[in-house]
Amino acid sequence: MKNEDILKKLIDIIQLSQEMNKKSFQDIYNGLNINEVHTIDYIKRNTNPNVTSISSNLNITRGGATKMTKKLISKGYISEYKIAENKKEKYFTLTKSGEKIFIKHEKNHEESLKRDSKLFNAFTETEKHIIAKFLDVLKDDLKDKLI
Repeated sequence: MKNEDILKKLIDIIQLSQEMNKKSFQDIYNGLNINEVHTIDYIKRNTNPNVTSISSNLNITRGGATKMTKKLISKGYISEYKIAENKKEKYFTLTKSGEKIFIKHEKNHEESLKRDSKLFNAFTETEKHIIAKFLDVLKDDLKDKLI
């Protein structure tokens, strides 16, 4: 099989996956986009999350993280607070609405894992190792291209 044929199949899969996620995502998460949901997820899973840690961990600019947190505050999914040790820095926590989104997101991931892991029953352990190696190489290649 030609490299171009494999790349074409990969591009087709990525496009289908994006289409599938886009169609169901906004319905499931009350109109939020994937970056907003991942920001909610990050805030829930970390102690004293601030704009700097959000931008660093979600690979977005500080300006992007600031916009995201302001948007989520205005939509009522997160709130900000300050701590005694650092009165200048703003930190974020989830509101009840944000907690509901977090739970939906966690549940959706669990259901996806159950549903999608059946796909791997079609492969031997050796084939799974080859697939994993390919994905690792692809991931490293994409990271290198981002630099």
